[in-house]
Amino acid sequence: MKLTEKNITLFALTCFIIISTVWLFLNPIQPKEKHIAEIKEGDYVIIKGYIQEMYVKRDKYRHVINISRIVINDGTGNLDIVAFGKPREDLLNYILSYYPMIKEGDYVEVKGRISVYQGRYQIILNDIGDFKLIEKRNFGRDIYLSPTPTNIYASKYGKKYHTSKNCPYGKRLKEENIIYFYSEEDAKALGYEKCKWCEEHG
Repeated sequence: MKLTEKNITLFALTCFIIISTVWLFLNPIQPKEKHIAEIKEGDYVIIKGYIQEMYVKRDKYRHVINISRIVINDGTGNLDIVAFGKPREDLLNYILSYYPMIKEGDYVEVKGRISVYQGRYQIILNDIGDFKLIEKRNFGRDIYLSPTPTNIYASKYGKKYHTSKNCPYGKRLKEENIIYFYSEEDAKALGYEKCKWCEEHG
């Protein structure tokens, strides 16, 4: 084949692409650890911060069955962590693998590419290995409702709990709206106050 300037240029370009691909494979781009206030769209970063809020879905007994977003704060700003498909399932399983589960106040690390959605910075998790708990700081109990009737009950639409089946106020509750607690401590932790009638009559 006759070597022309065009052929030489094409050969050189092909060699450059091959060498660049091999170099990137052997030397992958490393994320940079940054504060949230320093990030911009497109950055490949490592962010460490406290979980400020978790957007989860619970079943009727308060077990967490899905997670849509985690908001972390490092003292300089907020960052959303989201996941879809299998990475979301893996994230949920990872969060629930701890007892008590990972929750607000815990210190975590996330790695990924910064994108912007509705004016908010976010990282979309592609692999559960990009999210990890650094330090468990919230040891508050995981509170669930009892699937079977107990002597501690309330309306899921009210703010008073009852401890007597003879309570005239408790008797007014519709069966389909009643929730049952394992303990009075659980009821109080969820924001319920003891009914005055039950308080006075035991």
